[in-house]
Amino acid sequence: MAIQISMAPAFLLVAISNLINGTTATRQRIIDRYRQLTAEKSDVLIRSDEVEYEKSVLRHRVSLLTRSIILLTSAIMLIALVIFIIFISLVSPQIDLTLSLAPLFAVAMLSVIVASVFSLWQLRVSSKQLRRIGLSS
Repeated sequence: MAIQISMAPAFLLVAISNLINGTTATRQRIIDRYRQLTAEKSDVLIRSDEVEYEKSVLRHRVSLLTRSIILLTSAIMLIALVIFIIFISLVSPQIDLTLSLAPLFAVAMLSVIVASVFSLWQLRVSSKQLRRIGLSS
């Protein structure tokens, strides 16, 4: 019974893990681009002031994605705690922690929402950068 009730939050953990993987991959690509721009013998053929602007945009994007990853990881920990409380409450009837489930789950979902806002903000910054160099309409 406890395992059946814990399944829905467990699937949510998988979904959030996938979000973290995607966000981490994007963050790594941004870091790779930053390293390419800061390399001694850079093959990048753009003006130095443009390089500095792009590096500042990349730093901003990494910062936003890092915040998103932190919030998503926090959500995973909170949902894992919800699963733990569900399991303990069902296995040990003497320990009833079910009143704490709703606030914990709400905070976890709020973390996912704010993380999504940071990801969208990063995407907006990226789109603005692409428009600046003429790659987006």
